[in-house]
Amino acid sequence: DDRMSRSDPIRTNYFDTVQQAEQVSDGLFYLNALLSFCTLLVDQKTHPDIYDVVMYIFSVSVVSMFALGISLRLYLKPRAEDKRRQDFFSSACNVSLIHQQTDGYYNNDFKDPIKRMAAQVLENSLFSKEITLRMARRERAKVTIYALIWLVLLHYRSTDISWIVAASQAIFSEQILSRWFRLEWLRMRFEKTFDDVFRLFQSRASITQFNAHALDAVTMYETAKANAAITLSSDIFDDLNPKLSEEWEAVKATLKI
Repeated sequence: DDRMSRSDPIRTNYFDTVQQAEQVSDGLFYLNALLSFCTLLVDQKTHPDIYDVVMYIFSVSVVSMFALGISLRLYLKPRAEDKRRQDFFSSACNVSLIHQQTDGYYNNDFKDPIKRMAAQVLENSLFSKEITLRMARRERAKVTIYALIWLVLLHYRSTDISWIVAASQAIFSEQILSRWFRLEWLRMRFEKTFDDVFRLFQSRASITQFNAHALDAVTMYETAKANAAITLSSDIFDDLNPKLSEEWEAVKATLKI
């Protein structure tokens, strides 16, 4: 969620924490999935002690994942997005809403706050749509593998129904199928935002019309992030940043901004 940035304390102090917590949450999810299958493999009557240990670890893992999920949704993610949004408006309006401001994060020469805001959301959406596209490709591959496994279990007649139920709980969870749907939706919203703002700069809209459309685009971008609840990959950003920075310069040259 940054580009050509010489300094981004918001990413370092807030978004890195979010990503670390999400990685732990994903790890707990796969542990829970594994333990749910273990409960099917361990016979409670034959190995009661082992079964009890598996169930205890499973219970602790489920509660931990729930607590971490609540922390992410209600504190860590909102805090990070609040700081990013404050920096966005600080840059657009040339005020200091936050003391930890980025350097080189937004790259345009507008002085008017609304036009600068429109250029910033255009830059944001350019980077975000490409990052989510790369993320979506990975998710598509992962979902395809899980779906094939689930279909095999579903159509193999001798498969115990409990295995199908356990597999279904994993596939149709927040971490797999729901995440993929939300990611694809977010990618399309970013693409629409970029296209809308690009056309806005090409149009001959009046000042009031330009301002209204620009604010609508900013709102669409921010609400899309909030609704999807997807954190963009820092690793993918680092990989794409040089290429997208050059593309942003080409976009500015095309629009003469």
